[in-house]
Amino acid sequence: MKKFRFLIKYGLGKRLKRKAFIISNIIVLLLTIVIVNIPQIIDLFSSDEVIENIYIEVQNDTDEPLLVDELDDWLNQGLVEDLYIISEINAFNEDDFWLDDSVDMIFVFSGDINHPQVDMYSKYPDSNANYQSSISLFLIDYQVAGYQSPLYVENFAPDYEDPDQTAFVNSISSLLVLPIFLLIIMATQFVGVDIIEEKSSKAIETIIASVPAKIHFLSKVTSAILFVIIQSSLVLVYGTIAALISRLFVSSSGADTDSLLQVLGQLLPNWPLILLFTILFTFIGAIFYLVIAAMFASMAVTQEDYQQFQTPLMMTLLVAYYIAIFGSVTGGTGFLAVMSFIPIFTPIVAPIAYAIGAISLVGTIIAVFVSIAIMVLSLYLVAPIYKIAILSYEQTKFGKRIKGYFKKAFKK
Repeated sequence: MKKFRFLIKYGLGKRLKRKAFIISNIIVLLLTIVIVNIPQIIDLFSSDEVIENIYIEVQNDTDEPLLVDELDDWLNQGLVEDLYIISEINAFNEDDFWLDDSVDMIFVFSGDINHPQVDMYSKYPDSNANYQSSISLFLIDYQVAGYQSPLYVENFAPDYEDPDQTAFVNSISSLLVLPIFLLIIMATQFVGVDIIEEKSSKAIETIIASVPAKIHFLSKVTSAILFVIIQSSLVLVYGTIAALISRLFVSSSGADTDSLLQVLGQLLPNWPLILLFTILFTFIGAIFYLVIAAMFASMAVTQEDYQQFQTPLMMTLLVAYYIAIFGSVTGGTGFLAVMSFIPIFTPIVAPIAYAIGAISLVGTIIAVFVSIAIMVLSLYLVAPIYKIAILSYEQTKFGKRIKGYFKKAFKK
């Protein structure tokens, strides 16, 4: 057991103390802060929109002395600052109005208030229809005591989905696949390169002489899993730091701009479950692919040999990555649902499928158990193969070598 712990500690320390690990995590931290705070950053560098006031002069020839003040209140109701600057006049010269740049419109109210005439002089005739509607509602409110405009409530079918919101959610959800993909790639490279370094330098013979091959295999997988856990925890810490910085942005500026996390929280109310399943599938998928990578590394003899052996694994990961990306963006829910239950694609595709609603909660739980079963089966099958292949320096063709190791591992 001491040797097992030593191998884990040695393998993990060798990765965590590398400069590449530290530099890459600094980059990930900075990118996380930037991505989470995109709305605040855009707001920080964007200039406030200048709102130009509209100057309106009103000539009141009716018997209602408060008409101009009430029109002012009506047009500017609900606005933080007055948009319409309204002043009352007793008379005006039409020719002077067209030449005067300080006034945009003149309204002349005449006749009985129950059937008035409104003469409009506007330098923006395209907006006349809008002002006519506003004045009509104002006069109705003025004429009918206690009149209130209707409160309109829109009702939609139970299965209605806003297409723009759905497209946005699908696009954002596709980003979930990136950390899963990167963590699994890092883990497989971790274990594969570590094993092939020891084997190509013949150090593996000394190691296997002191510890059983199965212990060596499990120590490599365990140290890689611990690496994934540490890296995942760091990513969560980076997300927390980014969220805290987002709050500082809001509190210091006084703005009400939502951060990306707040927007996602509104669009994905079940985000805690999505995060939970993402972590589960990352952990399970990492173990499964680690076992396969360890098997290929044990069969290889040189670095070039290992690159050839790991090609099928990398291709499988890339296919799963592109299925998750394009399936979510294009809205291919049926296709994603099917791919979620194919074991080699499940760890990467299933969390995205659940996030966009392609599979249900029950379906996702089933996918988790299927992935666990496949992971356990892979450990059971690969361990004896690893024991045979790790000390073998056979250099036959790829397919023939795999077939030979399988026969030796499971012969009765």
